[in-house]
Amino acid sequence: MDEKLGILTQNVANTALQVTPILSVPNPPSAIPLGCGIFLKINDDRYLISAGHLLNLEDWPNLIVPGANKKMVWLNGIVITSYKDSKTNNPIDFGILKFSARQNKNFIGGNLGFCNPSDIIVNHKVQKGGYYVIAGYPVSGVKKTSGKAEFKPIPVKFLTYPIETDKYEKYGFNPDHFILVKYQRKVAPFGSNEKQITKELRGISGSGLWYVPNWNDRKKGVPKFYLVGIMVENYKDKGFVAALRIDFATEVIKQFFIYSPFEHTKFDFGDNVKNLYGSEIK
Repeated sequence: MDEKLGILTQNVANTALQVTPILSVPNPPSAIPLGCGIFLKINDDRYLISAGHLLNLEDWPNLIVPGANKKMVWLNGIVITSYKDSKTNNPIDFGILKFSARQNKNFIGGNLGFCNPSDIIVNHKVQKGGYYVIAGYPVSGVKKTSGKAEFKPIPVKFLTYPIETDKYEKYGFNPDHFILVKYQRKVAPFGSNEKQITKELRGISGSGLWYVPNWNDRKKGVPKFYLVGIMVENYKDKGFVAALRIDFATEVIKQFFIYSPFEHTKFDFGDNVKNLYGSEIK
């Protein structure tokens, strides 16, 4: 079963990576990777969801993401973010960009896809003993290709589960805002008893936390899985990583943009989706 679970986890992670772009700053003839994001498409509108310290008000105009034909795309559009700059001190760490309509053509036919609203669970109830998958590109795994103006990202993909509920209060996390999942620096690969050291997760911020409710419910061999959080912080010394609930992003879409298929969150966000920064580049 372990080996089968390992294959299914790889299938889920590889599919999640198809909607997980790397956010970079130009550094001709290549670029410098900073973190990750999640591509979302609602009807004809395309969005980028990420961590606020990456998609902050000061730096977001300088960021690029992969588009079609191996080209990089500027983040032109409307941004709503919880961070004024990268040094903002705010545990509610998220940003969302709605691409301008003229940028849509730059993604058609590209290697990356966009997830749909049906791939997202709002008001997710954390399942004790449930399975979650993290898939992204830590900065430590992004290598420059020798002699070429490109870099080769090496993803991290691993299966995890929620930590005990009493740890939320112990470490100062509100369960209405965060999902905390186990992170072990040394793990045994599926089918092996020998533990190996996992990759450092620095730079995985902005990628998704994906929930797998039923490994046997599959589509084309891939278990159905759903976006429930945005990875924001690594607390490896305490044995877990933190994801901000995806509800923050869906609430922003619902409140600030014309159309949203999402239901309202039932969690108590207080003023956290009101005290935000916004900007536009057409």
